[in-house]
Amino acid sequence: MNRPGAALVAAAALAGLLVTGCSSGDGAPTAASPRASASSGGASASPSSTEEEQPSVGDLYKKVRASSLAASSGRVRGSVTSGGEKVTVDIRGTVDGSNQRAKIGIGKGTAEILTVKGRYYMGGDAAFWTEQAGGAAAKALVGKYVAVSAKDAKDIGDLNIGKILGEMFDESELSTLERLTSSVETRTEDGRKVWVASDPSGAEIWVDPASTHLVKIVITGADAGEVSFSEWDAAKAVTAPPASKVVTP
Repeated sequence: MNRPGAALVAAAALAGLLVTGCSSGDGAPTAASPRASASSGGASASPSSTEEEQPSVGDLYKKVRASSLAASSGRVRGSVTSGGEKVTVDIRGTVDGSNQRAKIGIGKGTAEILTVKGRYYMGGDAAFWTEQAGGAAAKALVGKYVAVSAKDAKDIGDLNIGKILGEMFDESELSTLERLTSSVETRTEDGRKVWVASDPSGAEIWVDPASTHLVKIVITGADAGEVSFSEWDAAKAVTAPPASKVVTP
């Protein structure tokens, strides 16, 4: 069986894609301006009566960074485009990646990686296993999990929420938000109020006003896509698959 390198490499690159998308643009980020056609799923601006409650972009950035990096668990899911190919991700578990379930879709297939008590298990759909191991092996592997060797596990080091958040907030262009004094925009989507800051390219950062946790990042340009954040400090624990479903290479 071939090493499932494509999925692992795509996962490791996700943090970089998020950082690139959030900081793209022709100049320093600014507070979001109301746009009827914004790529926010139809969110609308709230009345100006809430304006006095809005923080500056800089103050919001500091709070978002602190609350996100202090979280113990959460969920990140969405999609971005890399080299013209759509990459989807759904990671749920502890921020440090010690207990999590991660699904990565690239091309036609989807891989699933479970991390439990220092061990890694990789599963996948028929398309994924056919590409990695051939049609005959795929029939035997669908519905099973392959125990990942210590060597291959090194490729999964960046596949966790903490790594994604850390690279996002450490990225120098994104950190320019901290210096802005302009106010954020308040929008309402599905009855929920969110604060939004954006850069000139149209990339947006959505924040929950109550917790100051990230809600969503809207990415524009060549790596266009959306990535949502949820289940902060509330992600359920992941258990290892039963021994009958584990295959050792």
